[in-house]
Amino acid sequence: MKVEDIKTICVVGAGLMGHGIAQTFAQKGYRVNMTTRRQETLQQAQDKIKANVERMTENDLMTQDEAKAVSSNLNATTDRVEAVKDADFVIETLKEDPALKKQIFSEINGLCPKHAIFATNTSSISIADLAPSTGRADRFVGMHWWNPPHLMPLVAVFKGPQTSDEFARITLELVNRLGRVPVTCKDNPGFLGVRIQAAVLLESIRILEEGIASAEDIDTAVRMTLGLRLPIMGPLQIIDLGGMDTFYYAYDYLGKHLADRFIPPSLLKNNAEQGKLGIKTGEGFLSYTPEKVQEIVKKRDKWLIERVKEIYQQR
Repeated sequence: MKVEDIKTICVVGAGLMGHGIAQTFAQKGYRVNMTTRRQETLQQAQDKIKANVERMTENDLMTQDEAKAVSSNLNATTDRVEAVKDADFVIETLKEDPALKKQIFSEINGLCPKHAIFATNTSSISIADLAPSTGRADRFVGMHWWNPPHLMPLVAVFKGPQTSDEFARITLELVNRLGRVPVTCKDNPGFLGVRIQAAVLLESIRILEEGIASAEDIDTAVRMTLGLRLPIMGPLQIIDLGGMDTFYYAYDYLGKHLADRFIPPSLLKNNAEQGKLGIKTGEGFLSYTPEKVQEIVKKRDKWLIERVKEIYQQR
């Protein structure tokens, strides 16, 4: 199999990461089936993609031809059987729940062509842990994107113990064809960027939990020193935008595999259990109105667009 043989992509999940990944493949000319169980989620994803495309064309990050390609190449469906039946490459983008991911891979294995490569967008779960459920461990890779995936250039690719070098290489070539910047690392819980980021984010929560400083001052201190990811967004707000539950599941898994320093602070656990999930519920470490969320996202995307332009011009 060659990277040129990959024509049809199936993206399982249409949430925070799924819709942006689907958009990226579609704009680069791949036929994309984006699938999720709920029609409401699917419609929300399509609305977000439309807004993304408009913003990117306005800022010269997407050509008119690419914008048209998104519209013509992207199919959104709740019919999972239809979505995967002709797929050459399947990427799962669901929440950080090992049981759920294993269930999905087990279900779709018999529905996909034998040649299809499976990938997971996991940010923390070991490939070795998930591989048996796929029924094709040699064709199973990690492919971790960063939020928001339609703008962030970095994509990490990692192999499991049984992953074929051939299919890992094909996945790296695929990342390059998408105009993204690939990095590789060994299979381990948390992989590369997540472990680096976790050290700062978890310690920021502990500082807040111990009453040393307010959420606003912690975020300001990090923005004005480390400049973590976005000058207009600190680590606690990153968690709120990504989802308190998402970060809790990921760090709970890391804590079980990578010693005490990755065990989620009780404040993160309590907020996740109490439904204080960040922008999804309007309350996290900080409070959010729809207007505030719109303002934050607009500022984030404006800054990212300028940085992405610089990165792509240097390549």
